[in-house]
Amino acid sequence: MIEKDGLKQRMSVFFNKAKNILNKVKIKEHINKVTEAKLLTRLVSFLKNISWKSPKTIGISALSVIILGAGIFYLSTTVSAVGITVNGKNIGYAQNKTEAEQIVQEVLQKHGEVSGQVAHTNDKIEYEKARIKKDEYAANKISFALLLNAIIPYINACGIQIEGQTVVYLANTEQADLVLTKYKEYFTKPGEKNIVDSAEFEEEVTKVAGKVHPSDIKSVDEALDFLLKGDAAETEYTIQKDDSFWLIARKHDMLVDEILAANPGFTEDTIIQPGQTIKLAKIEPFLTVISKGTKVVKEVIPFDVQTVTSTKVAAGKSVVQQAGKDGEKEVTYKYVEKNGKTLEKTVVKEEVLAKPVKQIIAKGPAVKPVYVGTSRGSGAVYGLQWPLSGRITSYYGYRSRGFHTGIDIDGVTGQPYYAATAGKVVLAGYVGNYGYCIIVDHGNGVATRYAHSSKLLVSVGDQVKKGQNIGLVGSTGKSTGSHLHFEVIVNGSTVNPLNYLP
Repeated sequence: MIEKDGLKQRMSVFFNKAKNILNKVKIKEHINKVTEAKLLTRLVSFLKNISWKSPKTIGISALSVIILGAGIFYLSTTVSAVGITVNGKNIGYAQNKTEAEQIVQEVLQKHGEVSGQVAHTNDKIEYEKARIKKDEYAANKISFALLLNAIIPYINACGIQIEGQTVVYLANTEQADLVLTKYKEYFTKPGEKNIVDSAEFEEEVTKVAGKVHPSDIKSVDEALDFLLKGDAAETEYTIQKDDSFWLIARKHDMLVDEILAANPGFTEDTIIQPGQTIKLAKIEPFLTVISKGTKVVKEVIPFDVQTVTSTKVAAGKSVVQQAGKDGEKEVTYKYVEKNGKTLEKTVVKEEVLAKPVKQIIAKGPAVKPVYVGTSRGSGAVYGLQWPLSGRITSYYGYRSRGFHTGIDIDGVTGQPYYAATAGKVVLAGYVGNYGYCIIVDHGNGVATRYAHSSKLLVSVGDQVKKGQNIGLVGSTGKSTGSHLHFEVIVNGSTVNPLNYLP
């Protein structure tokens, strides 16, 4: 009994020791070094070679069997893995560190695709060896999508800075340089007929290095479009009596298309009413390009109109005896431009390509008041007089900086000008490039405009007579010298005033 009790006591001690050992981490590390098959081999070999006579041996053997059995069970139900943590948060497990590092690298490559480079991160990424249950590993195996969202990437990018403020980022310096070059070319449009000597930004432009999120990187085309669109300051405008999209655009130095774009659902045919509110959003590019160079352009030579009295024509009637035809000339000039708009130009050479053909109109002895004919050559605005006596310095039609919607008559500041015929003043005030200007509505779809005035002598709503002094010549608005800009408007469109003046 004593021997049996002693054996039981020894076995109990051994079992407690085994239990304590199994609870220690070190046994796990030891077991991880051997496979389940090796443990089984060792266990069988051990059992064959032990002596079962000695109580001590039996106890030690029992303990060893327990430990080895526990190891076999542990290995069969667990798997060796590497845990990936981002900033202390476990994201999942990989088979080994090599696999874990590869997945991280793939994630950074994915983040950097937009820039054509591998992204970087300031996140603390750690790899920790672990032995976990097989089902836990299967449930928490590292996911590319999870890691993609967990890592905060950045790109070593190049920013374009304007007047000390970074406005856009590109993948590298080469792309930033390309954007700036394309921006200049957008306004200068170099070519065989346009030799650009220099093109410089009016603003201070620098390139700066920056670490930004990949989503902040723009392509060359995206960055160019962004810089060209610039800031679009939006304002509200209340429709006035007799307003049209064309008149509103003229008042605010805008295009009709810009007004329509700011008001979804509106078209050129949309009827607008006085008191109605619309949005005005004028686009202002981020950068201003000052360019100098030499251009060769083709310009229209407007034809002259000669009116003769003929007894063969009935009173109050007129007949076109000879149709007029515009001529054409090639002009070479030196220029200074600001975002494609001419600031200065000096004519170097002119060559007439086709001479204009004079239009001759025969009229009867009696002249009736204002009447509108809407087609050039077959009708006319009768009864108009010259608003100002002077030399024409710029004709109607295409010029180097765009289409000129009227004629410029030379004058001196303070010189009076007169209403071309009777009508009602529908606009009198300062309007963008026109400066101080007047629009007189003559009825039947006919209106005349008088621009760049130094002083206005009439107000909106005034009824004026033919030949009445309505303003004084000046150089307000976009003007390079004192003159009167005069337009004839028929049914909302400008026409060549020379076709309708005596």
